[in-house]
Amino acid sequence: MKLRYRILQARWSGGGEWQNWGFFYEAVENGRAVTPVLFHHNMDELHWVVHHVTHRIRSQHLSLEQVEEATAKYDDEYRVLTEIHIHESADAPLSATINDIESHVLGLDDIAPHDDSEETMCILAGRANRPLAQAVAHRLGFPLSAVSITPLPDSEVHVQIDEPVRQKDVFIIQPCSAPVNDHLVELLLLVDACRRASAHSITAVIPYFPYARQERMARGREAISARMVASMLEIMGAGRVIYVDIHAEAIQGFFTVPVDQLPSYPTLASYFRGQPFLKDAVIVSPDVGRTRLANKYAQALDLPLVVMQKRRENFHKVKVTSVVGDVENKIPVLIDDVIASGSVLGQIPVLFDLGARREVHLAITHPVLLPTALKWLDEDWVAELVVADTILVPQAKRHPKLKIVNISGMLADAIRGIYHGESISPLWKFDAPPGD
Repeated sequence: MKLRYRILQARWSGGGEWQNWGFFYEAVENGRAVTPVLFHHNMDELHWVVHHVTHRIRSQHLSLEQVEEATAKYDDEYRVLTEIHIHESADAPLSATINDIESHVLGLDDIAPHDDSEETMCILAGRANRPLAQAVAHRLGFPLSAVSITPLPDSEVHVQIDEPVRQKDVFIIQPCSAPVNDHLVELLLLVDACRRASAHSITAVIPYFPYARQERMARGREAISARMVASMLEIMGAGRVIYVDIHAEAIQGFFTVPVDQLPSYPTLASYFRGQPFLKDAVIVSPDVGRTRLANKYAQALDLPLVVMQKRRENFHKVKVTSVVGDVENKIPVLIDDVIASGSVLGQIPVLFDLGARREVHLAITHPVLLPTALKWLDEDWVAELVVADTILVPQAKRHPKLKIVNISGMLADAIRGIYHGESISPLWKFDAPPGD
């Protein structure tokens, strides 16, 4: 198969560095295009942009040479490079060819060697976080397995595995970030397809677990949504589940299959370790529920621990009732598991009232980053927000103060350990290596 393609780049809406983010492609035979131009992207969350671009390509029958017209409306944030590249593969299915091009576009060409004993390992991925999945697969010594995921005109999605997985140990990497329901259904369909294709084992690797903040009935007649997700994964055929820093640890009890929760704090703590400001810093837990996680950061960085106590008044508003610990003339390093609306940042001025310095560092695992959270980052007292790449952050949301650390090494180590039947508890050590 021979494909011609042009690279799409994206950047933060306020300017900054351009980064490869996808590509437009067409199949050719004898020098002529035999398919319309198609769009392969890492922009699921920005579905309105994707819809507009694909609609322009189809309605105006744009050729590959004209495809920049489809992104003209967003030229401050997206651009199509002029060079047309050509990729040829012998007998590989289209989805495998797309994987090859994507890894090249993302700068992830290098594939580590793998042991002969790992030949039955198979790494699949949905569309939620392709760069992370590519990085994990290549660390393990494999290209991503060939899968076609096709959105249909009526908004359904079609999933087809394009290579044999019979008697293989399959690991499906799919965080369920926005659009959450689309990515969750995609994950369930991938699990089902592998089960029906006679995979030996199926492990769902879900760096960001969906509905994790709906794990109980806070009021009558509420759905326990996290329990429903657990049931669906098991019914579809997942034999093991892996996730990172889940909001409510009790969700592990919703499963009857083995569950491994992986920690991001060794990786995030290593980002801060050795920085000069730490000599005057304290770790701050935003509420009592995050105290256990905050204590791990405090031990890893050898810092004092401060705990804020709060009362949630509704989905969007919380009120701090007290602060336990000394913040006088200290630099707060506030930790949390998820930053969505950014309401946790609204608690920080209370620390200033108690004498904390107006320099706050944030270490938060999952960067959901709704618009209100990005607005909070404009505050002059926010020094930086350090997050893991459990969720793919679109370039349009990559605020200059956002620092993203890679957890592909940890995920690769966990997958390899599980595959070989070895303990993965070393990943919980304070000084756990990043998996390089």
